Amino acid sequence: MKNYEFKGKWIAATTDIEDRFAPVFKRNFKIEKPIKSATLYICGLGFYEAKINGCLPDDSVLNPTHSQYSSTIYYRAFDVTAFLKMQENELTVELGNSFYNEFTTVWNWQIASWRNTPRLILDLVIEYTDNTTEIIKSDENFKVATNGIITENSIYCGETHDMRNTDLEFKDVVLAEAPTGKLTLQNAEPMRRIKEFKVKEIKKMNDGSYILTAPEMITGWAKIKFNVPKDTVITVTYMEQLKKDGTFQKIGKGEGHDGNWWPENYIQHDTFISNGEECFFEPKFSYKGFKYIEISGCTTEITGKDIVLYKIASDVEFISEFSCSNSLINDLHALMHRTILNNLQGKPTDTPVWEKNGWLGDLNCGLTSMMYNFDLKLFLESFTTTMNDCFNEFNSIPVMVPSANWGWQNSPVWNTAFVFTAEALLRFCDHKEFVESIYENLVKFSKNQIEALKENNWVWGTKGLADWVAPVNSENDEVDPNTSEGAEICGTGFVYKMLESMIYISEVLGIKDNIEEFKNARENIYKSFNEKFFNKEKNIYETLFWEQRGKREKYRQTSNLIPLAFKLVPEEYKKVVFSNLVDDIKCKGYHLDTGCIGTKFILPVLLDNGENTTAYKVLTGTTYPSWGHWLTFGDDSAWESWETTTRSKDHYFLATYDEILFSHFAGICDIENGFLTFTIKPILDCGLEFVNCKIKTPQGILKVEWQKTENSNYKINIKIPEKSTVKIILKEKINTTVTGGEYEYIVE
Repeated sequence: MKNYEFKGKWIAATTDIEDRFAPVFKRNFKIEKPIKSATLYICGLGFYEAKINGCLPDDSVLNPTHSQYSSTIYYRAFDVTAFLKMQENELTVELGNSFYNEFTTVWNWQIASWRNTPRLILDLVIEYTDNTTEIIKSDENFKVATNGIITENSIYCGETHDMRNTDLEFKDVVLAEAPTGKLTLQNAEPMRRIKEFKVKEIKKMNDGSYILTAPEMITGWAKIKFNVPKDTVITVTYMEQLKKDGTFQKIGKGEGHDGNWWPENYIQHDTFISNGEECFFEPKFSYKGFKYIEISGCTTEITGKDIVLYKIASDVEFISEFSCSNSLINDLHALMHRTILNNLQGKPTDTPVWEKNGWLGDLNCGLTSMMYNFDLKLFLESFTTTMNDCFNEFNSIPVMVPSANWGWQNSPVWNTAFVFTAEALLRFCDHKEFVESIYENLVKFSKNQIEALKENNWVWGTKGLADWVAPVNSENDEVDPNTSEGAEICGTGFVYKMLESMIYISEVLGIKDNIEEFKNARENIYKSFNEKFFNKEKNIYETLFWEQRGKREKYRQTSNLIPLAFKLVPEEYKKVVFSNLVDDIKCKGYHLDTGCIGTKFILPVLLDNGENTTAYKVLTGTTYPSWGHWLTFGDDSAWESWETTTRSKDHYFLATYDEILFSHFAGICDIENGFLTFTIKPILDCGLEFVNCKIKTPQGILKVEWQKTENSNYKINIKIPEKSTVKIILKEKINTTVTGGEYEYIVE
C-alpha cells in the first residue's frame, strides 16, 4: 500500500529533551455541511493518544509501534467519521516519550541519534457529501498545554498523574524538526487490552501499604479507583517477585536486580496525586511486567472491586490449540504461550520489566514456537523491517533492535535472526513479497558473515553471545549467564545453518545468483569446523577455550547438539557423538545442561534420532534444572535462568520445548509456502496416550488427533486444508501423499 503524503507540519511543545511531561495539543474546528467520510492520519512520537470530541478513534493503546526511528516511523489511519458532528468539534492529542525520548543510559537511549522532544504530525481528511475535501492539519493553528495531568512519563520508570491539573493553559506550538525516519503506514497489529483479570489476593502490610497478587504473570497495568483527600500522593509499583520475607521488592535506586541501572528512579513505578474526587487511575504511556503490585500512600481501604488488571500486548491472532494426556506438558504449553504473549509489545522482547528490548538471540530461540502459536506475519514483517533498517544504518545488525548504536558487535548466534525470521515468514506465511524487498540486504549480511569466518580460518572466534544462561549446576547459587566454552561452536554453527536458510530463501524466490557461493562457504565451514572442534579420541565436539563458571563440567551438551542439529557431524561419527550426548543426559539424571541455544535443540535432536524415552524424561522432569522445576514453585511463566535466583520469571527463550509439541508429537513439519505443502509425521511412541492439535493455517484449519487404543494400536485422525498437499508418514508403515480432506488411520 502506498504511504500517505502528509500535508501537516511537525509540531512540538518544547525544545528541551529533559522535560518529562506529556504535552496536550488541541485544535477546534467547525463542520458546516454533511460528511461522507473522515480519516485521521497521525503519527505522534514517542506515544500518542488522540481524541475527537473526547472519543478515542479505537481501542488500541501505546501507539505507534517502536521502530528504528532514524529510518522508519509508523503512522496509523483511523476512520473517525462517527466521531464528528455539525458545528463545533475538538481534536486533542496527548504525547508520551516512549523510546523516542528516553533517558535510561543502559542501552544508550539517552544519546540515540533520533532522541528529541515529543512531536506530532497529523491530517484529518474530511470528505463531504458534495464531493469537496477539507484537511485539518497539524500546524501553527494548533495550541498546546504543558501543564496537563501527566507531569512525568518514561517507558521504564512509569508515570506521574497529577489529577489537580484540570485547568490547562494552552499556548502556541513550536514548529518542530522532522524526524529522519520515513513515515510508513503501520500494518502490524497495534497493542490492545487483550485480557482483563480480577485481583487474586490483597494483603495489607504493617506499614499501611497493600500488596496485590495477580492470578497469573501479566504484562500490562492496573486500573484502580481511588477516592482520597485532595493532595494525597499514592504510588503504584509493579514487580514479578517478592522478597523472601513476602515484602515488596522495588527495582531502581540501587535496589533489587540491576537496580543500579536506574540510580535515581524506581522502574515500573507510577504516582497518583489526588484532586479530592473519586476517579480511576490507569497508566497511558508505559507498561509493566508483574505478578505483584504495591500500593502505598492510600488512606482508604483497597478492595478487589476497585481494581481491574489488563494484559497489554500486540493484538496478534492465537492460531493453535494443543493438548495431550500429560497434564504437566499441558501446563508447560500454557506457560510458554503466556510468556510469549507477555513479550509481544510491538516487538518480541526479552523481559517486560528490566529491558523491554528486542534481543535477537531470544527470537532465534523462540521463533519456531512462536510461529506455531500465533499469526505473526505482520508483527514479524515490522520487526524484520527494523533489523533491515539497522543493517542499512550500521552495515551489521546489532544483538538487539531497535538500537541506539548499542550492541552493534557482530554476534551471529543472535543476529542471524534476520535470515531465520525471513525464512519463517516464507514457510509459515508465504510472505514472498516482503522477503523479496529485503533480499538484497539478506545477501549482504550473509556475505559479511562469510567474510568474518573466512578471516578466521572458516570458524568463529571465542567472543560473542552464545549459549547464554547455561546452568551453574547449583540450584540456589547466583546465575552466571556467560558461557564457559566461548562462542566458537555456536557462532560457526549458526553461520553454517544461516547459509542453508539463504539457499532455501534464494530458491523459493527464484534468485540463483548467490547459491553457489553459499554452498561453497558451507563446504569450507564444514571442513574447518570438524578439523578444529571434533575430538576423535573422545568422539565429542569441544572447544579449547574454557572459563570455569559455577560447577559446570567441560563436556558441553550444546557443543554437541549444535553439530547434530545442523548436520555438521560426518556420517561415520554421528552415532557415537549422539550416544555420548545421550550418556551425558542420563548420567545427569535425565537433565539438560544447556543454555538458551542448546535448550532449543535438545528435544528435537533426541526425538529425530529415536531417543523418545530420553526426550520424554527430559521434558517431564521436575527437578533442577528442568522446565517442570518452574511449575513446582507455582509459576505460570518461563524463567530467564534455571537457578532459583533468576532475575526474571517472564522470559520465553528457555521454554522452547513448545515447538516439538507441534513438530514432533503432532508431527507437523517441513512447512512450505504458508502450509501449502507440509509433512505430518507424529511420533506416536513418545510416552503419551493421546495428542490433539489444531492450527489455523493460511490455507484453512489443520487438525491432527491421535490416541492409543486399548489393544495398543494408534488411531489417527487428520484434517487437511482444501488447498494443501501433505505427506503423511506413520511409524514407517504408512507413507502417502494426500490433498485436502479428512483421513483416518489405524497403525499397529
